[in-house]
Amino acid sequence: MNIMQKMSNRAYEDPYLRNLIHKLETDYCRKFYTNSSQLMLNEKEILHLLRFSDILCRSEESMHRNLSLKIISLLLELEDVSTSEYFRIIAANTLVKLGNFPSLPIIDRDGKYLKVDEIRNDYILKGLMQASPLGKPFTDAQYNVFEEMKKRNHYSFSGSTSFGKSFIFEAFTKYIIKEHNKTDNIAFIVPTKALINQVGNRLKEIVDEFGYKVTTTPVIPKVFLNQDNKYIFVFTAERLILYFTDKNNPQIDYLFVDEAHKLLSKKDTRTPLLYHALVLAKRKSVNIYFASPNIPNADVFLEMINNSTDESMSIIESPVTQNRFFIDTIENKSFMISDYGDDIVFPKFDFKENDIIGNLQLVLESFSEDRQSIIYCNTVDKTIQTAINFANRCSKIDSEEIDEVIKLIDERIHHQYYLKKCLNKGIAYHFGGIPEEIKLRIENLYKQGLIKFLFCTSTLLEGVNLPAKNIFILSEKIGDGKMSDIDFWNLAGRAGRLRKDISGNIFCVNLYNQSGYWKDSKNASILRTKEICEIKPQILSRQNDNLYKNISNYFEQKGYSNKNLSSEKKKTIEMYGNILLFHDSINNDSILKDRFVDSDKNSVSLLKKTRNSLKVAPEILATSIDINIANQNKIAISDVPNLPTSTKREDCLKVLTILYEQYKWTETESGGRNPMIRHKNQLKYYATLMESWINTKPLKVLIQRTIDYFYNDGDERNLYIRQEGKLKPVKFDKENEFHINKLINDVVSDIENILRFKIKNYVSNYQALLKNKENLNVNVADWESYIEYGTTDNKAIEIQNLGFPRNIAIFLRDKYLDAFEKNNMGIICDVDEINLKNNIDRDKYKFEYEELALFMNWETEKEAK
Repeated sequence: MNIMQKMSNRAYEDPYLRNLIHKLETDYCRKFYTNSSQLMLNEKEILHLLRFSDILCRSEESMHRNLSLKIISLLLELEDVSTSEYFRIIAANTLVKLGNFPSLPIIDRDGKYLKVDEIRNDYILKGLMQASPLGKPFTDAQYNVFEEMKKRNHYSFSGSTSFGKSFIFEAFTKYIIKEHNKTDNIAFIVPTKALINQVGNRLKEIVDEFGYKVTTTPVIPKVFLNQDNKYIFVFTAERLILYFTDKNNPQIDYLFVDEAHKLLSKKDTRTPLLYHALVLAKRKSVNIYFASPNIPNADVFLEMINNSTDESMSIIESPVTQNRFFIDTIENKSFMISDYGDDIVFPKFDFKENDIIGNLQLVLESFSEDRQSIIYCNTVDKTIQTAINFANRCSKIDSEEIDEVIKLIDERIHHQYYLKKCLNKGIAYHFGGIPEEIKLRIENLYKQGLIKFLFCTSTLLEGVNLPAKNIFILSEKIGDGKMSDIDFWNLAGRAGRLRKDISGNIFCVNLYNQSGYWKDSKNASILRTKEICEIKPQILSRQNDNLYKNISNYFEQKGYSNKNLSSEKKKTIEMYGNILLFHDSINNDSILKDRFVDSDKNSVSLLKKTRNSLKVAPEILATSIDINIANQNKIAISDVPNLPTSTKREDCLKVLTILYEQYKWTETESGGRNPMIRHKNQLKYYATLMESWINTKPLKVLIQRTIDYFYNDGDERNLYIRQEGKLKPVKFDKENEFHINKLINDVVSDIENILRFKIKNYVSNYQALLKNKENLNVNVADWESYIEYGTTDNKAIEIQNLGFPRNIAIFLRDKYLDAFEKNNMGIICDVDEINLKNNIDRDKYKFEYEELALFMNWETEKEAK
């Protein structure tokens, strides 16, 4: 052990340091409730803190290095200290020693302190050693991960939310392309469709110089297959499965799995899908790399796919520190949690009884310090209502950019859309059910700093990159369920923006005096301990809710061991059962199959019996693991009706009725918190939505037709509105703004989650089973593509296959079809981007150009000026 490490060890354990940090935290807290610049720390103590930071940053221990950064981050917040020349020198030196290059401009904007000999030498040395393929240098911890990945064919690492996991994957992508001379195809797997374009656009910039094609759909145009193209794929798990089941598709050599902790969820039905996709990738000898936030046992993902668990790393070092607060507006008790002494208690605030929004306003005004803040709410309804009620108390702001988005909402969505009421106050809300073209602009306004307060649901846990200086967490729940430690810290970890902040603030706020909303301050222990327990996925865990016993029950069509299982848990059992059956039918080894066989002495014979009774081809089962196998078997051997060939509303209703009856939706899709089908009459609503969607109608038309459907010429139909935790039928009132907004949210959500996911999967399975019947020579309309692409027009589909969103694809087909390159068969195969950019009428099609600019990473009109 060298002398500096010994000094760091002693410094870290020094009671005097703990006392100084507690004083420093107290001075930081005083900023929120006093205008006095008088500090508890004296000048000598500040110098001692800087000396401690200088020692600790030279340590090899992550805890020491994190503490060094914490000292600098808190001193930076004290105005009288942060302007000091000596502080700036020590802070710059600390950041260089830590390899925290992204944060250097916060301290040293013009590179002034990099001229100091010791700092300059370290900076040059690390800059050369830790240069990333993307040009920007790695932090020390990032560099260690990158170097390990270069040595391995598979790897798993975890780090803080602000660690820069995506940056490492992107840098490694460029490294692979250059090192292997552009011979590999590379895939990224993302948790939701909403992230596909965000990730895809970033990758386009990185690989553009190498001639790679970035593809976001599993359908590769045949003209590409005849060329010597190399690809970057950006897929959801479902799209990756579809890609793998087409044997004509090019081999994928590398697969990057960000947000890998989704594999650990017992509640999310996407978890089995992701597992299924990864086992398929392993079977095809793909090199797989995992990244996850805050997981202490990062090796678990390798274990799931039977890879060696030695190639993993869990990093506790973070480039951003966080301060933790508990604010109780009911008991008027507020404090900062300290690891270095007692909690630092705030004076009483002027909270009012039964004034939830007034108290929220006081909290946000007291603690946000005119910095951007995210406010987490656990449900969509609470997110919208809290945002609107808060906005009603705020003043309007003048912003041309915001006014343009409001105008766009009027033109594309509906003039009564609630989001307008928030935007003109510099406030917005964000959740999965916001129209994609609006969501894209909200995120852009936020990144520009024009949105100060962003109210959100757990969509931020899906990898959407919207960090903030402050995170206000108003609930311990996601929906109605308890938030896991992993999800809490993934959300809270967005406090503090790398490159803009060295620290962020986490506030857990008791506003409602209700269970699940921080009513009990003891629940803030998650803030205090900062611990995330090791967690095993359901297929590996001993506490697996009788998974393997229930898979046996599923195969034998018996009742489950727990009669009160939620519909989501039942679906998960069925999906794992189907995956297991698929593995057995193709003779594929897997941890799932091994655990099932070991679970009971009769498991092998039951699996063999179930496999022998299987009437569904393995390639069909592979793409339909979310569909009950008994229903698939029955359709495969029965005389079932064909699907219609035209796409009128009555045809859509006929398709839905066939699916409803053949797949027994009353049994399989009528349970849970948000059932797909409550009664057969609901098919008429889906038929209305489906007909407009697949016949290329814009979203505003879909919304208006849905309003007309529910109004029903004065004989109003029922909306289902959640009241006291339960969905209750309410007569639709077209004059009621709340009802209009409920419909808009339902339409957007139902298009994405019901139409383009559930119904599309059923249609896909039904079409595949029809086509697979012997001697069947019928014209089967491609309803799967119609639903997926929202059109029956081949040109609009071909443009979408290049990665363009539906609304832009339709616009380009109608106005700028000549900007696309076609093969000798007339099939669109590429876009002439320069032609499109130069010829688009930016005045006439202002909104379309702005959306294209965001999508294609073009310079916008305002940036050009």
